[in-house]
Amino acid sequence: MAITNYIPTIWHASLLENLHQNTFVIPTLNRDYEGDIVNGGEAVKITGFTQPTIGTYAGSITRQALTDSSQTLNIDQKRYYAYLVDDVNKVQAAGSFDAFQRDAAAGLADVAEDFVLTGMISGGTSAGTTAVTNLATADAAVVKIRTALVKAKVPSSDRYLAVNPEAAAFLMDAGGSLFKANESASDETIRNGVIGRYRGFTVIESPSASLVNTNKPVFIGYWGRAVGFVQQLVKQRANVALDAFGDQIDGLHVYGAKVLRTTAVQTYVSL
Repeated sequence: MAITNYIPTIWHASLLENLHQNTFVIPTLNRDYEGDIVNGGEAVKITGFTQPTIGTYAGSITRQALTDSSQTLNIDQKRYYAYLVDDVNKVQAAGSFDAFQRDAAAGLADVAEDFVLTGMISGGTSAGTTAVTNLATADAAVVKIRTALVKAKVPSSDRYLAVNPEAAAFLMDAGGSLFKANESASDETIRNGVIGRYRGFTVIESPSASLVNTNKPVFIGYWGRAVGFVQQLVKQRANVALDAFGDQIDGLHVYGAKVLRTTAVQTYVSL
């Protein structure tokens, strides 16, 4: 097989697009710290400063020495894909990349979302665990999450509520006040998984294995910028397979995530 005309940037773009279309929570996160990632194993140091004290002016001022603090976002997750294509050049010429990239992207997206949500549950703050068994108790859980975020002075914009199917079922009850996404008059593009608005949150239903709770509801209320996420596809390549008839396409997906502000990620895992 000849792969002399293989153009990795074309396959890279196709995979990125498919990867984006298969994620639910990741597109809502803070991506400010993405830079050049070579092989994974890198770390991003995030520097912050203490909030200045606000004083009452009475003719003089006292200057406060600011101190800095830092957090480390480790880019330590590495996942790869590798599959056979009959003829890379023919597929490339036909422009039919999605058929080959869709499954790879879906698999990578599932693993990355599981990692992110697991980190949000372990790195966030618990708002409660009382059993949620109907719409009323589901609403009470969301109210607790919202109250905790307000008390933590989390901005009201970019608030999301990630839920598993069991939690979504209660919020979508006919007697509830969920403002369904498909009934919105907004021109904003509907994200993957968004089912509507509820108590100031954009509600995202996720099928992630990290939210499996033996058929019991799970809610994660968060401010998008409170969770940092970085990712990159590296080492995408094509080779002639030596032990099969076809060309091998493979690549490495590296990423990392971290809860940057624990009080801005409130979890509720029903008992």
